[in-house]
Amino acid sequence: MADDYTEDERALDDAVARYLQDQYPAPAARVRQPADADPAATPHWRAFADMGLLGLGLPADAGGMDAGLPELCVLMQQFGRHLVDEPYDASTLLCGQLLRRMPDGGAVRALLAGLADGTAAPVLAHAGPDAEWALDGGGVTAERRGEGWVLNGVKRRVPHGMGARQLLVTARDAAGVGLFLVQAGEAGLTRAGGAGLDGRSYADIALTACQVAAAARLGEAGAALAQAADMTRVGLCAEALGIMQALLDATRDHVAARRQFGQALSGFQAVQHRLADMLLSLEQARSLTWMAARSDPDDAPLRGRLASAAKASCGQAARYIGQQSIQLHGGMGMTDELAVGHHVKRLLAIEYTLGDTRHHINRYRQLARA
Repeated sequence: MADDYTEDERALDDAVARYLQDQYPAPAARVRQPADADPAATPHWRAFADMGLLGLGLPADAGGMDAGLPELCVLMQQFGRHLVDEPYDASTLLCGQLLRRMPDGGAVRALLAGLADGTAAPVLAHAGPDAEWALDGGGVTAERRGEGWVLNGVKRRVPHGMGARQLLVTARDAAGVGLFLVQAGEAGLTRAGGAGLDGRSYADIALTACQVAAAARLGEAGAALAQAADMTRVGLCAEALGIMQALLDATRDHVAARRQFGQALSGFQAVQHRLADMLLSLEQARSLTWMAARSDPDDAPLRGRLASAAKASCGQAARYIGQQSIQLHGGMGMTDELAVGHHVKRLLAIEYTLGDTRHHINRYRQLARA
């Protein structure tokens, strides 16, 4: 565990860990909701709001706590360790950081306040049919018509998109790439999808002559989206650290208890070497993640480089640790009765969120040359 937390970070870590250990069910004991259920309509989401976790990284004037990325990473590590299903990363973190960087307006303030108190949980619809993550509007166009806008196009793989009541849709218009607030029940909006590999719902969103009011355009998305995405990437890396730590702990305990040829599996040198390699991979990813988390928030290029470095490192470490943990658990590692398989599936989903390992290796090279 990290030994360089500040006093406030340690208090946050302890409070979240206590709640999750006492109240949050293990993966095998959870009752999966329908794919089109509201992802934020759970008692745990309400509890997170009451604890102030939903407003942790949001501005104080919206009911938030104005915490920085290190505090968010402390929270995300615990969420990863306990495999929290609620849409904190997709809604509170990504959409919250995006909205706080948008031009001030009534709709933006209302959304931020709703995020902080748990009454709103919008998700971002950005990736288009042909690009996993590009700042180009993602295949949706917006045309001004009368007093409002008309949106046309398709968004792919929107996390929690089947049940979310509000969508933040990026679309290319005459001024650039705008951010639009679209209610899930708008005419011309259709959703198709279901549960993904990690058990969360994902949706493809089709917008066909979908009309929204003029106030639905919240502003230019460009720089705000890039910065929010980098913060979320680092947060996802922290979630992955929590998951990988849980896998390492579970694997170490399993090989210590499992016996073969009259001795514990942990007594075999080959097994010890695998555990050591898993730990090395985890610590390398942890180092880069916390370097990114504690980087200067005003230096966007530096944070972008470090976010990509951390995302690539976590992707590689997650593959290795996930594979080794399943193999060292034997056939049991593939069953739903153990948490191991659930953790590995979530790691795979994280790798392909906001750009996969290859994407971030290439992005780091480009940013390093800039």
